[in-house]
Amino acid sequence: MGSRTRGRRIVAGVLVPALASAWLLSGCSNSLPADPFARAKAVNESRHVAERFDEHPVVLDDVKGMSSLQYFFTSSETLVVSDATVEAQLRAASIAIVAHAPMIVYDPQRHQEIAQEVERLRTYTVLTVGDVALAQTSGRVRVYRDPGGMDALGTMTALRFAQREVERPEDAAVAVASIDPQDPVWLRAAWADPKVMPQAEARPFPILSRRDAQMAPVVVATAESSIASIANARSFGADVTMVDDPDPRNSEQALFAMAGLSQAPLVALGAQFGDERQLSTKIMQAEEFYLSKNADMSQLQH
Repeated sequence: MGSRTRGRRIVAGVLVPALASAWLLSGCSNSLPADPFARAKAVNESRHVAERFDEHPVVLDDVKGMSSLQYFFTSSETLVVSDATVEAQLRAASIAIVAHAPMIVYDPQRHQEIAQEVERLRTYTVLTVGDVALAQTSGRVRVYRDPGGMDALGTMTALRFAQREVERPEDAAVAVASIDPQDPVWLRAAWADPKVMPQAEARPFPILSRRDAQMAPVVVATAESSIASIANARSFGADVTMVDDPDPRNSEQALFAMAGLSQAPLVALGAQFGDERQLSTKIMQAEEFYLSKNADMSQLQH
């Protein structure tokens, strides 16, 4: 998989080497600009990103996980399918991220599309969580039903899971983004457990390696982003930065997350970010406003 590195650029009057992020990792962060915007922009622009990703912002309006699955995954031996309840999606995401498996939310109206994705991905093992109307099979594609509970997680993955309660459905997106694949955790809904279907049994679910080769684009999300889309980015291997506002003109935190990426690889999860052209324009406008504001403040100080 090829990659590209963005070259040297002048950022807010500071020459930023293309290896800024590598310097961060090596502990040489003092070499980066002091201004937080310039520093964030330098780090974003120095990322190595696989060539297959678009050289511009992409907005995935993705409630069920299908768009993010198709964007990040070209193949996968495994797939997790949950019902539409938040409690089932939380458990499915907990398994999918640790197993580096894509995840989708079952929709009876898109049953055929799900079957087509199984073929496209060349999937061999499907795990359903909750009330999912996929028949159990034992042919080329094995469909297993999650029996629920903590013990089943260990049996299916051969990993030891901790448990963390999610108090409210509106906390789900942030909780999923925070999952560390190296530290398995069941995000258990405080209000309910997923439905367990008849004949559910804990069967081995393979753990795969991360797919991104540390060359994923920047991915941003908000609390309104779907669980499945965040899970797919995390399962792929990308970090997901949660921002407090989808419009970088309204939030410096959002601006710093997207700095320098108006015409560069960036994935935004959810329609709240607007379309791709709108997001690109918002980033440029936010950058111009930030630089203008800070230039005015500098003049006042002198």
